[in-house]
Amino acid sequence: MSVALRTPARPGEPLLARAPRRWQRMAPFAVAAVFVVVLLPVTIAVLTNDYRLGGGWAGALGVAQTVPLLLAVTRPVPAWAAVLAADLLGAVLLASADGVAGRPWPWPPMEIVGYLVLMACLGLRESVRTLVGVWLATGAVGVVLGFFAPGGVTDTVALLFVLGGVMLALTGALRGLGDAQQRIAEQESISEAERARRTLLEERARIARELHDVVAHHMSVITVQADSAPYRLPGMEEPVREEFAAIAASARESLGEMR
Repeated sequence: MSVALRTPARPGEPLLARAPRRWQRMAPFAVAAVFVVVLLPVTIAVLTNDYRLGGGWAGALGVAQTVPLLLAVTRPVPAWAAVLAADLLGAVLLASADGVAGRPWPWPPMEIVGYLVLMACLGLRESVRTLVGVWLATGAVGVVLGFFAPGGVTDTVALLFVLGGVMLALTGALRGLGDAQQRIAEQESISEAERARRTLLEERARIARELHDVVAHHMSVITVQADSAPYRLPGMEEPVREEFAAIAASARESLGEMR
């Protein structure tokens, strides 16, 4: 599982899409579904009973803040945008709710839990630049909301900002480790191919040297025999002498081409 978590996913692939076991590939969907099933009724109940928000708004916010977690398995950035927009709308609605006094605002506890799950999905999928942008955007939205905070609330802007940064850093480091291991594996593959190519070239060069030595020796013998034939065989007719001279010339030309 740790290897599967460190394995970078291609764009559009679900988390752990290249894990070796089927249950590992299905695990992100199961975890996201569990969080949705748990957070959805809890969010609606807390917004309705504790913050005294209207049932319709509570239900709509509960769905908008939790269901996009299912999308985060394959499309974490759009899921983050949807959740942040829903959380922002929820903060605006809760600012005028009857039970907001003494409660966490602008991010209730269940929203923080869902947001951290979303940060984990982002950290395991996206680049460092995207993660930094998400983190800064989260902090900027919280700072802006801080200027409109109702009286007597517990400010959770810094809490979400710090916890979100920690989650992004941990999961981003895990993804970075996987990227580094993948680059090392690619370099090792390239090096292995280069070693195989170098070995092949060395073997070809060795065969060429041996072939040159063998053939050059025999061609040298042919040249010497053809050149010395008129002296070893006196009384040779002129056409025969010319034939031996042509053989010697061809042998010398072959030696030059061989070299």
